[in-house]
Amino acid sequence: MKFLSRVVRFSLVMSLICFATLVSAQSADRAQNLFACENGFNSCDGSVLTQADKNEVTAAKHQQNISECKSAWTSCDRSDLSAAELAQVAIAVHQTMISNCWRGLSCDHAKLTADEAVGVALAENQRNVSDCWNGWPSCNLSKLSPSELSEIAVAKHRRNVSECWEGWPTCDRSKLSTAELGAVVAADHYRNYAACLCGYMPCDHAALTSAEAGSLATEAKTATR
Repeated sequence: MKFLSRVVRFSLVMSLICFATLVSAQSADRAQNLFACENGFNSCDGSVLTQADKNEVTAAKHQQNISECKSAWTSCDRSDLSAAELAQVAIAVHQTMISNCWRGLSCDHAKLTADEAVGVALAENQRNVSDCWNGWPSCNLSKLSPSELSEIAVAKHRRNVSECWEGWPTCDRSKLSTAELGAVVAADHYRNYAACLCGYMPCDHAALTSAEAGSLATEAKTATR
């Protein structure tokens, strides 16, 4: 009898474990299917949804549609929105447009308020000044004030001096002062000597002084010993 009792208890425990496992698996499958339906995945099986599931899916899709409308996506269905939701969408779309205007992206200036237009104009001017300071092609000199033009000219000159110092092909030596040109020539000479000393190319030995050529010859003899 004791043996039969143990067998019965063991069978009961195993049945409970199997039942719990089955319920857990079904719950996980339901959650995965619900998630798929809420997100419009092809794996969604609408036939197994309860009425509560269907309501949840409908609510999720509605919120997704609101989000798409606020982002001005082509998938937006405005006919499914309430008057209050349409107002929220209009505000979100307008704020996005203002942000785009500030960043120099697509901007409909006609839809800006007077205050917004002033702010956007200021941002556009600052961006143009920055572009001119950096020498970018997007710079529009015609939109700069006389003082801004003066500052940009100084920045452009300094940039040219720096490019000449570093030996860039964009260097315009004709715009350098006598002192600046002398300093650039000295920098060219030192750069050539360093290239010859390290065995880099291009190295113009003809441009070296007698002392520099002798120093290179001594270095070469020392290296071969």
